[in-house]
Amino acid sequence: MAAKQTIYHVSPSGERAAAAGVKWQVEGREGRRLLHEPHRTQQDAIDAARRHARQHQPAQVIVHALDGHIRSAYTYGETPAMPPGERGRKAGEQGGIS
Repeated sequence: MAAKQTIYHVSPSGERAAAAGVKWQVEGREGRRLLHEPHRTQQDAIDAARRHARQHQPAQVIVHALDGHIRSAYTYGETPAMPPGERGRKAGEQGGIS
């Protein structure tokens, strides 16, 4: 059985954190441990997420833009196969490429 993939999200922090100088965050779940790291720049957050992903393969880093859309993604290690009905599907949409 393949290992479950760990997903790390790099996203803008909330208004309260941004007021304190923390503009970006890394969130993910490493086994039972919930990861939530604040960072001052998006590049710092991306670098941290990529370090975590390399240590916890198979993993994926999803980088969000300021408006929340996915800007880019990085994959590390062998990822579990995606079911045929899921390929090509956007979040919230039904169906996909068969």
